[in-house]
Amino acid sequence: MFALEAHLRDYLARNLPKLPELNAALTLYRASDRDGVEFQTDVGPIDILSTCAAGDFYVFELKLGRGPDAALGQILRYMGWVKEHLAPNANVYGVIVASDIGQKLRYAATQVPNVRLMEYDLKVDLRPVALKR
Repeated sequence: MFALEAHLRDYLARNLPKLPELNAALTLYRASDRDGVEFQTDVGPIDILSTCAAGDFYVFELKLGRGPDAALGQILRYMGWVKEHLAPNANVYGVIVASDIGQKLRYAATQVPNVRLMEYDLKVDLRPVALKR
């Protein structure tokens, strides 16, 4: 697990995940004076705001450990703000990312078609370094 949520956020912002239902990669949203990392809104900061080639918006809410079902209300608030202020004619999707998605959140998310739940695994690959001897 990441030590801080900011570490997870920064890693994902630099390496936006490929979502299974998308054929194209996500890109970080950019406005004239800011980017989509900790994107400030009237209803709180969005952890990561991104878009896809089709023009749809993806709102990421990150949780280090278990994703509580309260995260659903939080991401819906952000999605509503994005829909009203940035994407009146585009689709807005929410993605809750946590190391463990609890059963309460799973039940709640079944009723919200534009919200995806994703668990992350932390993995480190080691490779040998060739030395001249």
